[in-house]
Amino acid sequence: MPDELSVRQWQEKFRAGAFDSKDTAVQREAGWWDWHCREDAVAGRLKRIAPAIMGIESPLILDHCAVWFVNEYTENKLLYDSARFERLGGPINDLIFMVDLNDPRQPDKWTLYTKRFGFHAPEFCCSHVRDMTEYINRMAQELEQGLIPPFLAEKAAAVEYILHRPALYPSRALRREGEHSYSFLDRDDGSRKMVHVAHSLKDVPPEFTSGVRESGGLYVYCPEDAGSPLPTQQQPPKKSQKRKKEPER
Repeated sequence: MPDELSVRQWQEKFRAGAFDSKDTAVQREAGWWDWHCREDAVAGRLKRIAPAIMGIESPLILDHCAVWFVNEYTENKLLYDSARFERLGGPINDLIFMVDLNDPRQPDKWTLYTKRFGFHAPEFCCSHVRDMTEYINRMAQELEQGLIPPFLAEKAAAVEYILHRPALYPSRALRREGEHSYSFLDRDDGSRKMVHVAHSLKDVPPEFTSGVRESGGLYVYCPEDAGSPLPTQQQPPKKSQKRKKEPER
């Protein structure tokens, strides 16, 4: 990893123009760790993702985190950029997160992954960088105060639901889809399905109460699962018996 600067130090250097040069050594100093784009494109990519760092105001992140960058590619060789934040030290174990810009697999421009939500799916997505930095600053305040946001309990209940729903190939990667709603990829049929979490049975639509699952005082239901038949376990074809046992090799 490049030499670690605190986020506050990084902001000061960026404002002073210390990372403007396309020189590879300068971009390494800025925090670039790896890239798959052209070498002369890295500086421009840094300027595009920089607003996500420059909008951070939380002292917890400014003084206790370092930031570094990678230019990633998808399975289809489409490029996007990622800013990774890690602790410089201290007791805040969950102060690890990353912000992706223009990942073509995600519906929004900005995507946040965090340790507290799990790195299998985004905790937050948005189209405007101001919304992203506001969310990050609020997240830092929650971590500093030891506050547990309600959606973490909702996510745990939703994960239990999708792990216990009748499926041949269970999935546990949940994506937040707004207040009290999550989605997951059904690996049996390839479709994305919604899971809703209610804090009372009164909040569950009557047509879905027969399929609701209670977990930790929360009520989880999936509209797409309503009335779905149980999948049947496919049995592997029987091997034909040989007349004579072959010697072991």
